[in-house]
Amino acid sequence: MVQKFCTVCGAVLQKGVKFCENCGAAIEQIPTAYTPSPVPPADFMAAPPQGTKPKGKPPVKIIAGIVIVLVLLAGAAYIFILPKLSGSNFLPVSPKGMEFAASTPSPTTVIATTHISTPIPTTIVPTPTPNPFPDAYSIGELFNYNMGKYASRATVYRVWMNETYQWHNDKDNLYYTQRPKAGNKYLMVYVNIENLGSTAYVYPKSSTIILHNNGNIYTVDTSHSLPDKAGDRKEKPIEILEIEHQSDFFKMENVEDYGYSHGMVQDFVYPGQGNAIDGYMIFDIPDPPIKSSII
Repeated sequence: MVQKFCTVCGAVLQKGVKFCENCGAAIEQIPTAYTPSPVPPADFMAAPPQGTKPKGKPPVKIIAGIVIVLVLLAGAAYIFILPKLSGSNFLPVSPKGMEFAASTPSPTTVIATTHISTPIPTTIVPTPTPNPFPDAYSIGELFNYNMGKYASRATVYRVWMNETYQWHNDKDNLYYTQRPKAGNKYLMVYVNIENLGSTAYVYPKSSTIILHNNGNIYTVDTSHSLPDKAGDRKEKPIEILEIEHQSDFFKMENVEDYGYSHGMVQDFVYPGQGNAIDGYMIFDIPDPPIKSSII
């Protein structure tokens, strides 16, 4: 019986050929009722005669065998070799046909902060000096006294201090300089008293008003020239050069001596702003003065 197909590569054989034109395998005449023996392994296949060049493409089975071997080798490398690289700097080589996303370690950013301790300045709060007159009124603060038909209100609305002052005498039309005691200054205190009631009454005279300063008591300076002692016409006040153009509390007239109006002494305070007792009192006190209080 003539062999029609190559037992190695399965190619169709021509009549009378002794070798396969495709793979070069020897062709044997197979007797009738003869069962072909199993194909020997690839390592023991007979090589073609020396000098004979195989024709056509490489056998499919040979290519498949090579691919299988490579896959097995790759699998072996992945299974047995990669575990040994665990913990190293090498990344595993993936088998062909399998893709692995290489995990790139994220860079670690270390922010170094330096804390510089800044000394906190110590603020020393001075101990306030106790107010010797906690019940005293502030400059310009109105306060009420009396009730009913004698209801009134008063205020110390201005103070002025100087080493000297000049007063004018209309008799000789000259200014005279007034000087305090040695080491003292003149303190001028401006007072306004307004009758809010309906009946006139005797207001506090300057001689009854005292000044507390540094534990001492001071009364109005009696050496001050008054209208009735200056030889001036009674309808005119005694002008003090430094303050003669200052206005009274209600800004109605120029300020005068306390208790005088147009050079004339007043005995009562009558209702209404126009009849208010308004003027300055002069005190001769040490310099510098300590916090004072008028009573």
